[in-house]
Amino acid sequence: DNTASDLTGILDDYTAANPTIFADPTLKAASADPLPPIALALDKCATVTYVKTPVKNANLEVTGATIVFTIDFGTTGCVGVDGKARRGKIVSTYTWVKLGGWTRTSTVDMYQSDIHYVGYLTSTFGVTGTNNHAYLTEAAALVVTEKDGTTKSWNSNRQRELVEGNSPTALVKIWKITGSSGFTNKAGEKSTYTITNPLYRSTACKNGFVAGTIVTVSTAGVTTTIEYGAFTTYAAITCKDGFTITKPGAAGAPSVSSFIKFGK
Repeated sequence: DNTASDLTGILDDYTAANPTIFADPTLKAASADPLPPIALALDKCATVTYVKTPVKNANLEVTGATIVFTIDFGTTGCVGVDGKARRGKIVSTYTWVKLGGWTRTSTVDMYQSDIHYVGYLTSTFGVTGTNNHAYLTEAAALVVTEKDGTTKSWNSNRQRELVEGNSPTALVKIWKITGSSGFTNKAGEKSTYTITNPLYRSTACKNGFVAGTIVTVSTAGVTTTIEYGAFTTYAAITCKDGFTITKPGAAGAPSVSSFIKFGK
């Protein structure tokens, strides 16, 4: 999860640094794009290239675009602004569709601090439901080869819906999150992480989730439940000061529950 977040952060930072390239072409006339700018590399030792292709209908109206955006860290070790040495490439294909939705699919073949990451990350943004709630789907799969040649793998899928606060002027926004992930360690043992009751998070609360349940199964087969509380209505959501963990007791004893307070 941390590695995928790190890679996603790189992509988000490079996208934010190149706003002209990533302007949605459906929001303006086809001729409004200026001459293609040179892509800005946040890491000065990286080479960044892109190809932007408008998508037009039979009437030659621009209905979307595709951008292939490549971040090439070279082969000798490019030390980024975060101090990490990288080599290899991340190649992302961005696709816009009418009404402002987009999809980003990134293939990764990159070393970071001499650890090899190969796989993909995808993000899709659109709207859902009669009220056009903002909706994000995310999927990822990575195979990680350590310096000693051992490998481990990870996969994940998440769905995030902005169920309250879609208005730009809304002061409080509530997200509903579903999905699961799986991990295989270098010994071939598997573990899973599954959101069994949707997680809810409110911008009015400083710490953690406010409702939902997660069930994890460790590589040893031990099942643990993480409970943030039951969801009733959006109006009834309150900030929590912690969560409850339930795991099997030792030697067949009854399950043991513990309340864990959020750090301050």
